[in-house]
Amino acid sequence: MIPLTYVALLKRQTIRHSERLDAFISSLRVLHGLALLHDTATLLVLGDPQLPRVALAGEAGLLVGYAFDRATSARITAPFPGQHEPAEILIDRIWGGYVGLRTRNSTPEVVREPSGTVPCYHLEIDDVHVVTSRPDLLVSDGLLQPEIDWTILTQGLVYRDLKPARTPLRGVSEILPGVAGRVFPTGFDTFAIWSPWTHVARADPKLCMAEAREIVADRLDACLMAWGSCSTRAVSEISGGLDSAIVAAGLARSSAMVTGLTYAATRGDPDETPYAQAIAAHVGLTLEIEHPSIEGVDIAASDAALLARPYARIFARPFDRAAQRIALQHGADMFFSGGGGDNVFSYQRTLSPAIDRIRAIGIGRGAWQTISDLAELGETSVWHIAARVARRIRQPNAPIWRPQQGFLEADAADTLPFPQGHPWSDVPLRQLPGKIAHVAALMRVQNHIEGHSRQQLAPMIFPLLSQPVMEACLAIPSWLWCSGGRNRAVARAAYAGRLPPSVLARQSKGTFDSFSARLFAANRERVRSLLLDGAIAKHVPLDRVAVEAALATPLSDGEQIVRLWSLVDAEIWAHSWISRRVWLSVRR
Repeated sequence: MIPLTYVALLKRQTIRHSERLDAFISSLRVLHGLALLHDTATLLVLGDPQLPRVALAGEAGLLVGYAFDRATSARITAPFPGQHEPAEILIDRIWGGYVGLRTRNSTPEVVREPSGTVPCYHLEIDDVHVVTSRPDLLVSDGLLQPEIDWTILTQGLVYRDLKPARTPLRGVSEILPGVAGRVFPTGFDTFAIWSPWTHVARADPKLCMAEAREIVADRLDACLMAWGSCSTRAVSEISGGLDSAIVAAGLARSSAMVTGLTYAATRGDPDETPYAQAIAAHVGLTLEIEHPSIEGVDIAASDAALLARPYARIFARPFDRAAQRIALQHGADMFFSGGGGDNVFSYQRTLSPAIDRIRAIGIGRGAWQTISDLAELGETSVWHIAARVARRIRQPNAPIWRPQQGFLEADAADTLPFPQGHPWSDVPLRQLPGKIAHVAALMRVQNHIEGHSRQQLAPMIFPLLSQPVMEACLAIPSWLWCSGGRNRAVARAAYAGRLPPSVLARQSKGTFDSFSARLFAANRERVRSLLLDGAIAKHVPLDRVAVEAALATPLSDGEQIVRLWSLVDAEIWAHSWISRRVWLSVRR
């Protein structure tokens, strides 16, 4: 995620800025230090002077962020001739992490590429459409009264990680990844310009592992080299798992000076450092080992206080602080993470790959091979998996998203509309369940790339979510991803010669569950007060009995702790905006 600030005003040629918008523009330049990057009759863009950007030819606008040529993966720095072509064509010609702001055919337009690397929020003020990475700026300058939409916030708790276009900050919507918006006389219209389902439809059931491996290796190499070219000194997290190892190996070949970062295990959690050390030594990186601590973590302070959704995770704060220390120590200008690898590489522990293969090509040797792979992956018998597949094969597909009502009232989902506005949630007919799960996983990870406090120091990049990588992986049949009884099998094969055998062979994943549980235990009474006496308890159908019962006993269930933390995250986010509204009203 690239946090640097930009604010764009899109309008029809006949519309003039109101006095308060003129005052806002002046405030952005004088008080917030933003520079004027583009100014025409239909499009005005201000941004951080250090904001990475690419001008569009003909003074049509600019791309905010990083852009790469699709054919060569070379970084685009000179004015790019993308002022005339439709947005759908534009994102086929370039990829990267950017928001496009341009005027096309006299109509202002915003284009958000599919990875969602650059934040993009929209609201309308005085007939002018404002698009920005920082909606809080409009609040601080009095253009937006912070008001919480409790229905949208509750949807986020019930349908966890499924975000609609509307945010819980009333009046603010998100231009979702792979979506564009244009200003018409009738208003601001958004439309999808990229869909994962297009690439799912290209999956060839006859594709073999060797072909899939080459495709994924090629895309990973190109994208990691391209991202590495954007940094002089970078910090790359190395958890000890496959995904971060692939990122580290790819970046090690790039032009960037890369330092590896891993976190020592705390009491009760598995020690990942031997794997991280093996990766760093194998690819030739220096490795820093940080020791996160629960000391000094104020759970009532939110890293998402200025965001339009309660993205930030409290238990991740010590890791963010550690990453910032290392970045400052090494003079790093960019963070890299293997986050999203599970989602892109179709890591799932279900029967779906076998069901997909049977529905696609019928029962035969291939289907039995996938059943055997699932049995090995699940450490059970082939006959057990075969019996379960036989029971499931004729059942209809499950919905793409299921409600989760833990610590909410039993009828919470029944009283809510399903979140609207995410174009990927409309599943085309006759989709295979494994591919539905793959798309859902890509939707889910979009909620985990914003809200990291280290982004205040330097951009945070998730290169495995790069558009060419996502497209290649979506077009690979689900059964190849569990080939040989190994999860993320295609990615393992793609980098087989470049990673330590110990990392390629491991199937387990490290966690910091005990760390999170100890942080929770140390703040139990604070959590009780926040959840039972705060805004959530007043506006959300909270199951107080269940919350009180959970807080009365030591918790060992990691999922319960995560669920309670999500409620706390929502509470402190809501409190931050409520407090700001009160402060603004007093100031006036």
